[in-house]
Amino acid sequence: MPDSYFDPVATVWSRGVGIVLLVAAAGLTVVLGYAIFGLTLDEAARRGFTSSSLIYGLILLALCGICWQAGFRLAFARPDRSGSVFSRPAWFAIGTALIVVAALMAHAIVSARRPSGLDAWVVVTLAALGVWCLVLAFRRWSR
Repeated sequence: MPDSYFDPVATVWSRGVGIVLLVAAAGLTVVLGYAIFGLTLDEAARRGFTSSSLIYGLILLALCGICWQAGFRLAFARPDRSGSVFSRPAWFAIGTALIVVAALMAHAIVSARRPSGLDAWVVVTLAALGVWCLVLAFRRWSR
């Protein structure tokens, strides 16, 4: 019995998803640029900037990079040599970013209050996903 999870997606669908991802990436780029521009010019915004804002910004930056690369590869049908949507440096960057965000979240939570079970679950999940992305970055592709 064939496994449908490994069947290639139809080209029209992958290109459509790629275009949607590119539009989302452009929107995230505008939002991040506006936020950074506002922080550099507005003193009140700098006073309200917290560690949670930094973590949120890092998550948005990671999502922006993911959307740019996946959108480009899907919209223009340019997979990696291994057939992956992301290149090895992209897997490395995503994994590193997830581990850094998990560490920053853990530090921010522990310094502010006693962590709950949900806090621990989120931090461990992000760190585990980051480690898995690093495994994918250093893995030898079979092709």
